[in-house]
Amino acid sequence: MRQLIAIVLCVLLPSAVLTQTQTSAVKNSFQEVTSHLDSGGNLYLYLSTEEWLSGLSAQIAQFRNILDAIPDTSAADKQNATLTFSLIANLVKQSGIEEISGFGMSSIAVEKGLYNGKAILHHYRGNNTGYLWSVFGRQPHTLDGLDLLPANTAFAWFSDLDLSLLWSVVNKEVEQSGIPDAHRALQAFRDQFAAMTGGSLEKTLASLGGECGLVFTLDEGGASNAFFPGTTMQIPQAGLMLACKVKDDTIFDFVDATLMTNPQVIRTNRGGLRMRTMPPPGPTPITLRLSIARSGDYFFVASNDALIEAAVEVKAGTRMGLKSTDEFQKLSRRVPEQGNSFTFRSRRIAETMAGLQSRLLANNPAASNLGQTQLLTNFFGAPGTTGTYSVGANTDEGFLFTGNGGQNPAATLFLLPGMAVTLIVATIAIPNLLRSRQGAK
Repeated sequence: MRQLIAIVLCVLLPSAVLTQTQTSAVKNSFQEVTSHLDSGGNLYLYLSTEEWLSGLSAQIAQFRNILDAIPDTSAADKQNATLTFSLIANLVKQSGIEEISGFGMSSIAVEKGLYNGKAILHHYRGNNTGYLWSVFGRQPHTLDGLDLLPANTAFAWFSDLDLSLLWSVVNKEVEQSGIPDAHRALQAFRDQFAAMTGGSLEKTLASLGGECGLVFTLDEGGASNAFFPGTTMQIPQAGLMLACKVKDDTIFDFVDATLMTNPQVIRTNRGGLRMRTMPPPGPTPITLRLSIARSGDYFFVASNDALIEAAVEVKAGTRMGLKSTDEFQKLSRRVPEQGNSFTFRSRRIAETMAGLQSRLLANNPAASNLGQTQLLTNFFGAPGTTGTYSVGANTDEGFLFTGNGGQNPAATLFLLPGMAVTLIVATIAIPNLLRSRQGAK
């Protein structure tokens, strides 16, 4: 028996070694991509895209030949279609999509209920001439947007974004395409923008500083004054803010000028903060005082002035911000401090959504058969699940994303199609439950 086992091992072991060391006969980026990933975890994925994307622009351009073979098509229609496909092909070629060589993803549990994940959209060193590799930032840097986030931030997303570069690329390709309708559409857009703002589109885009972000806050302490209309169900106070880096006052001055004729606008000019606030015409369930402001390098638009005040105070160091919270400090371990983008989602979103959902379904038990509980859990996470924080960086080998989260990416990866459906169902189901509740009353 031992001899038989020895013979089997002698036969199988060499083939196993050969299998482990076997390399692809077609060039791929496996070694380059996987060098950025962590093995031994619960998810390890590599996908080569070179054969798919190489020459993609040429493949798109070949559709012009198919159009020529379609009968009963006028010469003018064929010409317009040919020019359109040429425009799309040129945009793809200039974008840098063809330079993508592969995609990789890994995840490993660093402690119970906390997973460290990495993902990379790879290109070979030096193959980054497309605008895709410039529009979202060129070099990693300090994440200044984190210094604007109040401690009650529930969701935040900031990213480098060069809209001026993107507009110049599109404008150049359209101008060179020879498509009359496209050229006229761009010019009409410029004229309409100038008529509305009194300035040029190019100048406005050039005034942007190359970074924008969204901030969503939840203040459970203000729940006593917030109710769903027509119900006694309390909801937490929420705030929404857009923050963009700017180089000058072009955008703020335009908005400020349009508000000059409104006597109800509250004007704040204090230190380095200039803010304009428009009180609501009547009471609202959630505090709504639409505000715009300029402070430091940022231009703000927010649902209430208190949120802007909080962001400015956090930036100045006179108020504790998100970075000081235990939740953020736990999620930011092993995550780079520099990058070109970041995303943060607090566990409080899942807890808040679960609380709202349970109260809605309690008022309408029959609706629980629709399965909203599981669907919303898939999308927002289960109550008590750790939140997520990730940083993206444009490296010399592509976009590298590193982050921590409480959900197992290996399970979440296969729920993405269902999560998209979840969002649609939740959008439809919750208002219907509210209407059912109001109808019952």
